[in-house]
Amino acid sequence: MKFAAAALTLLAAVGRGAQGTPAPTDVPSGMPSNVPSDLPSNVPSDVPSDVPSDLPSNVPSDQPSDQPSETPSDVPSQSPSESAQPSDQPSDQPSETPSDVPSDQPSDEPSSTPSCSPSASPTESPSTEYGVNLFYPDWAAGDSGCRNDGDEPDYMAVNPTQWLSSTMQACCKKYFGGYMYDACMGRYPPDHDDCNVMLYYPDWNGSNKGCLDDGKEPYYMLSNHQYFLSNSLEECCEKFYDWDFYECSGTTPVLTNGDYYPDWSGGGTSTCLADGKIPDYMIGNQKWYLSTTLKKCCERHFYWDLNECLGTTAVGTDKWYVDYEDVKCVQDCSGAEPCGGVANFWEELYSTKEQCCKSKLGWVSKCRFK
Repeated sequence: MKFAAAALTLLAAVGRGAQGTPAPTDVPSGMPSNVPSDLPSNVPSDVPSDVPSDLPSNVPSDQPSDQPSETPSDVPSQSPSESAQPSDQPSDQPSETPSDVPSDQPSDEPSSTPSCSPSASPTESPSTEYGVNLFYPDWAAGDSGCRNDGDEPDYMAVNPTQWLSSTMQACCKKYFGGYMYDACMGRYPPDHDDCNVMLYYPDWNGSNKGCLDDGKEPYYMLSNHQYFLSNSLEECCEKFYDWDFYECSGTTPVLTNGDYYPDWSGGGTSTCLADGKIPDYMIGNQKWYLSTTLKKCCERHFYWDLNECLGTTAVGTDKWYVDYEDVKCVQDCSGAEPCGGVANFWEELYSTKEQCCKSKLGWVSKCRFK
């Protein structure tokens, strides 16, 4: 009878297990179910499951996870991160709102001459290279006019021949004509020295002797203004007329080796001049071409015709040299025989006629008596 009662008790317990317990137990069962319950516990377990849930929790955690997800979320956080250092990989596109603090380093190509509308905060380091900024119309309320600060809108920058100008006058005339013209030009008069109000270009289509700043440069120069246009006359002349720099720029060179130079324009004459018309290529190599005195210039550049260069009368040495036309030795002097005229610089001279005959005309038996 005891065995039968135990069996009945066991069957009753199995029946209750099949129907589930009406409330969670205080102690977890030794044999948990394979399917989770529809009502999870209010307190999380001390040991989390190996497989995360498909749905995230309604309340995010206070601390970020040590292992962030490999794929970023589609919706960014409402508050940006507060990292002290900038990212190693900056964005390809600039932000729509610029930073309030300017950069510590200047640009790689700052302008050599300040713009007529500079930035509010100057850079902490001086510029070392230069760039060229064109003038563009700025219709800002209460401060309209032409600027050349390099901040023209993109649609102007990509179409410079349509929107940009090489001089402030051309910009003001094109976009602020009529009663607005004087106000536009009055901001920076052409004769002031605070900034450049015009750019220079090589006059290849004109006289081709220098650079101009009349704003009439060809379109192809305006389209590639960083190469063809210059902030100053000296920059333009140095870049495009370096062989004639001083005439192009209208400046006077500093002569450190004297002002005498060889004149090879006379068609074979041997002359040194000091008339201030030194060719630029000679000024570029003053140490070789220029001399402090006429004599030094003649000795260096016309040593074979020294007397003509110096403007003096040639004087012989009374020594002897060979006259190959008459096959005899003659004396280095001017006048009647035995003078044969002043010897050229290449003639080999001898102290006596016998030495000359023996050395140069040994086969002429009567050389000494001619």
